[in-house]
Amino acid sequence: MQRAHRTSQSGRRGLTLVELLLVVTIIGIVAGIGLGMFASFDPARRAARGLVANALRQTRNTAIANGAPARVVVDPATGAVRPEAFVVAGTWRFETEALEGARGVDGIPNGFPGAYLSDGFVGQALDLDLGPRGAHVAIDLSVDPIFQLTRGVRLGFAVRPESLGDADVVDVGGVVRAKVRRDGSVEFSAVTLRIDDLGRPVKGETIRVRTPPAVLEPARWTRVELRYDLRRLVALVEGVPVAERAETRELWTITSALKVGGGRQRFEGRVDDLVLSVVTRGEAVVLPKSAVFETVDPIEVRFDASGGLDPVVHARPVEIPILFDDGERATVRVRTLGTVES
Repeated sequence: MQRAHRTSQSGRRGLTLVELLLVVTIIGIVAGIGLGMFASFDPARRAARGLVANALRQTRNTAIANGAPARVVVDPATGAVRPEAFVVAGTWRFETEALEGARGVDGIPNGFPGAYLSDGFVGQALDLDLGPRGAHVAIDLSVDPIFQLTRGVRLGFAVRPESLGDADVVDVGGVVRAKVRRDGSVEFSAVTLRIDDLGRPVKGETIRVRTPPAVLEPARWTRVELRYDLRRLVALVEGVPVAERAETRELWTITSALKVGGGRQRFEGRVDDLVLSVVTRGEAVVLPKSAVFETVDPIEVRFDASGGLDPVVHARPVEIPILFDDGERATVRVRTLGTVES
């Protein structure tokens, strides 16, 4: 009786074959679900999407903050994503005869016999009419490496002619020039970079864009601007584009100081609120080794000053496909309004 009782108790403590198979099946299902969840949580995959999306979002935010276009260049050959954006490199308000500029880059008057400031666009202004022919202000841009125009430039200033005639107004290092014409137009020019037959960078063609006549009038302040972003050379008057040409070449390297005035013909007028912006490159980010861009052509994503996709370049949302070494794919999308989805 005792042996039978022990056997019965032992049977109840153990597992039948059916129960054992059921437990093994449940464990297998749970393990399978766990492995599937773990496989979907791939840190490299998340990192790849995150790197691209973050670069796009930061560049868009920079465009909004600066009120200027910005772009991201995706290079499939290297797996790199590089942001580029306009930043203000220098401003000169001409409020005192010290000619202070932002970033400690000040101007030096040359050829003026005495005072050279008068009532301006805002506060004081540089009055080139107070000096003889050749009088100018020189600003040494070599003191700061930010002053490179090769990948784009924005040059804006307020100008008030006392009389109209052909005269140089601003010359940025022999690369970008602004000239007032006797018909009241403003002509902007820029020297491009060319690679010669030996692979050396040399001066290329000078490209020009000119506003319509009569945008300037004697004794009236007008704000003019040149913008170049390796896509279009645009002249603006009071913030409105009035002339442009397509262009993609980089610009030549600055070789001399920025000069206001000092041309062959004296500019009879005043200049104020001079602002120079340049394109700077952010640090490139590179995809993890387990991922590549699923395209052979470079992808350029351009944001306008509002943070949306530049409608001239992008007729529809932009998609950046990423391929992983296990064959899986992911896509980072930029919507028309500039929002980024990953």
